[in-house]
Amino acid sequence: MKKVIMFIGGTVLLTSCTISRSIQLTGQPIGTKSGKSQAILVGDSSIKTASENGKISTIGVTEIVYKVFIIPITKTKVHGE
Repeated sequence: MKKVIMFIGGTVLLTSCTISRSIQLTGQPIGTKSGKSQAILVGDSSIKTASENGKISTIGVTEIVYKVFIIPITKTKVHGE
């Protein structure tokens, strides 16, 4: 039984998942500026926060990456002017 629990625990610790999405929200060009926001477990990784961090008023493209390796990590990156 101990070996089964250790095998399941090891499998869970070595398992990860990554989901990535690129979204063109408006018909605007990609632009030269970029902004990022990140949340580890909890926090604000919204598009609004990323655009404020990059001082972007018109968003062209948004990239969202969601990773789970023991804890969830969400990264949002926006491009625009």
